[in-house]
Order: sequence, then C-alpha cells, then structure tokens
Amino acid sequence: MIDFHSHILPKVDDGSKSYEETKQLLVEAKEVGFDKIISTSHYAQDCFEVPEYKRKDIIDQLNLEEDVPEIILGSEIFLTFNVLELLQEYKASPINKTNYILFELPLREHFVNLRDVLNRLKEEDYRLILAHPERYAVVQKNFKMLYELKEMGVLFQSNYASILGIYGLNAKLTVKKMLKNNLVDFLGSDVHRAGSIYPKIPLAIEKISKIVSEDYLDDLTTNNALKILNNEYIN
Repeated sequence: MIDFHSHILPKVDDGSKSYEETKQLLVEAKEVGFDKIISTSHYAQDCFEVPEYKRKDIIDQLNLEEDVPEIILGSEIFLTFNVLELLQEYKASPINKTNYILFELPLREHFVNLRDVLNRLKEEDYRLILAHPERYAVVQKNFKMLYELKEMGVLFQSNYASILGIYGLNAKLTVKKMLKNNLVDFLGSDVHRAGSIYPKIPLAIEKISKIVSEDYLDDLTTNNALKILNNEYIN
C-alpha cells in the first residue's frame, strides 16, 4: 500500500517532533502494510515554509534507514493566490516531481475565487488533488461542490481515519457518501504523531471494505497512487 498523505518529517511542520518519532512512525507504517509513504508536509506561507531542498535532504537521509517504507517527496500546499510562484521557486513541491499537486483549503471558511486559482494552475499543466475534502465545512454543507470540482478535473484524497469519526460525525458521513458515489481517488493517513493513526488503519480498511468493492479498495490504497508517482492520468 501507499500512504498518500503524511506529516512524518521531523521538525518541518506540525507533524513529527523528532527524528526518533519519525523512525517510530515508519515502523508503524510498515506494520500495517505500507511500503511507500508520500511525504506531504504542510507548505503554508507565514506558517510552515521549509523549502523543497531541505525536505529532500531529510527524505534522502530517512531512505537510508533499513527495513522501512520508501519516502517520496511532496507537499500539502495551503492554497493561496500565488501558489504557482511557490511551486516555480521550489518552495512547495509537487508529488514525486510530477505535475500532480496536493492542496488544502480552509477548514471552516469558503476560499474566494477558488475556480480562478485552480484554472490558473491547470493552464500551467498542473493536475490537482484536494486533500481530505470530507473535512471542509463548505463540502459538508454543499456536497454538489465535489461534482463541480470533479468536472474541473480535481481528484480527491480522503483520510483513512475519517471513516472512524476521528474528525467528527459530519466528516464521517461525508466520506461515506463520497465512497458510495466513487468520488474518492486516494486514501492517506494524514498522520502527525506516533501511536495515533497508523495503528487504526486496519480497522479503517475493514470499515471501508464494507462500502466499496475489492477492486476499488485496491485503487484507493495502491493502484491510483502508483499512477500518480509515474505521472499517469487517473481515469
């Protein structure tokens, strides 16, 4: 399996607090079946601004550790009007140096001129993946927004733990509806702390497997992520 969303790099954002915690996270990830982890550290202006080259150095060091999942470069980019410049200046990172970017929105507020910003990125040939849409208040209140974004070519990454209610009842109900309507494209842990999310992954998969087919589950956990890493299109 491939973890599509993680905050495992030490002292980069609000995730892992130390190299030792990161190593523990890698052990936990392997124990529940992940062999690759996309590192999607937050990149948010005036908050989390560790540039790509520094994060890549940490990843290169971690990939020298024995018997742990491979770590792959990416970012979870807080969407701003100058997001294109952040990518062009190698501050924020696409996934595995492909054209795909993982972005997030404000949890409780509407992002003004969202369509304009996304269209600008598309014009530069970026392919767009929205992180954990089930957690956004605007999506919870207006589910049809997901279909509007789908028409624009946006893909969706949901969190494993949403199905367990960890982010609240509304997120749980929204992700169930997304899964039933084949709107989820990838699953990620969104892990920040050792001993938190990874041990819950088996239970999350068990619950998700009662909603979706075996083939769809394979796509969510592995196959679609592999296509992204190879810069292929998702059908």
